[in-house]
Amino acid sequence: SRAIRSPLTNIYMLGIILPTLGLALLPLASTLLGGLIQWYHVFIIFNILIPFFVFYMVSEALMKRPGGYGESSILELNPNYHKFKSRKPWLIAALIAIPLLLIGLLPFIIPGDPTFGSFGIPFFEESNLFDFKDLGDSTVGPFSTLAVLLSLFIPISIALFFSIAYRQKTKVLIKSREKTKSLEREFTNTLFQLGNRLGDGVPAEIAFGKVASSTQGQITHSFFSLVNQNLTQAGMSLEKAIFDKKRGALIYYPSQLIATSMRILLESAKKGLKVAARSLMSISDYVKNIEKINQRLRDLLAEIVSDMKSNMTFLAPLLAGIVVGLSAMITSILNKLQQLQSGIGSADATGLGNLGNIISIFDVTQMIPPYFIQLSIGIYIIEIIFILTAALVTVDSGKDILKEKFELSKNLRRGILLYTITALASVIALSALAGIALDAL
Repeated sequence: SRAIRSPLTNIYMLGIILPTLGLALLPLASTLLGGLIQWYHVFIIFNILIPFFVFYMVSEALMKRPGGYGESSILELNPNYHKFKSRKPWLIAALIAIPLLLIGLLPFIIPGDPTFGSFGIPFFEESNLFDFKDLGDSTVGPFSTLAVLLSLFIPISIALFFSIAYRQKTKVLIKSREKTKSLEREFTNTLFQLGNRLGDGVPAEIAFGKVASSTQGQITHSFFSLVNQNLTQAGMSLEKAIFDKKRGALIYYPSQLIATSMRILLESAKKGLKVAARSLMSISDYVKNIEKINQRLRDLLAEIVSDMKSNMTFLAPLLAGIVVGLSAMITSILNKLQQLQSGIGSADATGLGNLGNIISIFDVTQMIPPYFIQLSIGIYIIEIIFILTAALVTVDSGKDILKEKFELSKNLRRGILLYTITALASVIALSALAGIALDAL
């Protein structure tokens, strides 16, 4: 537990804070370097190399995770497993996400660069919607604030695509998992009780009915009652009553603990009821001790888990959203200063003093458009949520595909919502402040 804390702090600082702050400097750095840094360089660095670096650091940290427990469930036996494997959720998610994606790509879909006036908008009639700039035979941009706001729809569409699909796949199975978890918490005591019945010489087939009667009102009652119902009404053998792929009690409670315990019961019962009784009592004691270890590990890892959750769904999206606003503000300021210089004319440009020299250094056409910077940040936040969610689930409960997908659906919604609200507010507020300050010149 102590060995994990320091690496996870390094992951947060080196994998989230520094890259996000570095993105805020890219608009100025790209102009100073004369256009040597292009948007695809940013995409490769921040959406491929750095996420791979974070994934590697997380993997190394998880190698030090305290052992002793893990979550392994028999998903394939669940009657609703077909929903987890179905492709229908992907289709539903695509129908929702693709229109949002197209909205984000509007600057490249709408031909030319129309003005606000061409759409009958009375404000900024002469201003272009997306502010593309001609640079020789090529066109660079978009640089407008509207383009930045439209670009927010791209990470939203990606996050919603995975969030909706994973939620549709897991929402039914996760409820079954919770029922199984509740059953497992009571199962150790009931297992001990079943062992006592077997120790008294009661056959296993009859013992299940007696235990079901004595556990009225408890969660374990439904499991033992279902086994007893299969034995008495369906005429199944004990093995089929538990493990049958169509009607077995285990398909409704897909737990490795229960499956293993019942398998040991069947094998040990072949050697006598006394052997079966001792086996079940030993398993009960073993599981109780393991549960104590689990609880202790959860207490030790509680601080780490809490930090990872806050970094993933709050701090990282919040910081990234502010950086998007800063990038848009820097671009807006330099763009308007260049327009101001060209409007004054070269003869009067000297009246700007040192400001004129600064404007000549920062060429907007050499700058990485804030549209692509926001796109890189938004996709990076989604990748970080994927990586840290998988790490969080592994730290908390071992490798668990079902829980990982379910948590991803929740964390993607929370993270992208906060990121979008913060980016939207910061872009509008900072761009407005920059416009008010420049209008005073």
